[in-house]
Amino acid sequence: MANFVVRAAERYSTRAQNRLVERLRAANALTAARAITLAPEGRGETRMLARMTVFHAIREEGGRHWLDEQALVHFRKEELARVLGAIAVAGFAAAGAIALGR
Repeated sequence: MANFVVRAAERYSTRAQNRLVERLRAANALTAARAITLAPEGRGETRMLARMTVFHAIREEGGRHWLDEQALVHFRKEELARVLGAIAVAGFAAAGAIALGR
């Protein structure tokens, strides 16, 4: 069950991430000079935009956003590590529950 939940959450967040990145790439907003106003569609994109902005994968200047491709590569590595960490914690919790249940 936990594996299904983690996969569903990862797929949802990856879709939100890809939608934001594709909108910025389609608008050629890859430098501060070409920054655009980006309005997230829904809660998932709002949360993802906030995380990506904190990590500087998406840079915000004066209410306008642009994509930092180099930071995006590092952001995606960190997101993968975050998901794998959640899986590890769930696995340890399940193993502990099984051990205590015996």
